[in-house]
Amino acid sequence: MKLDKNDVFDLLKSNKNKIFSVIFIKRTTGEVRHMTCRLNVAKHLKGGMLLFDPLSKGLISVYDVKNKGYRMINLETLMSIKMQGRSYDLA
Repeated sequence: MKLDKNDVFDLLKSNKNKIFSVIFIKRTTGEVRHMTCRLNVAKHLKGGMLLFDPLSKGLISVYDVKNKGYRMINLETLMSIKMQGRSYDLA
């Protein structure tokens, strides 16, 4: 199924605590990266707040389940999302 950026926001909002995987192009190196992640994880936060709104810059803040750390995914380089057994490609 093909999605655009607005559809990605709606999909992630409706499945806030679900584990999902993404494929995207890493901004710094240009390599394709696969990540298993989750939204709204606060267990490992060490205090403080972000100094900017990630969504206003086209970023999504996620928790990387495998590497146990917080990451930002750029919506411009997002290629696909797999959630609840369904795959979604970005247009």
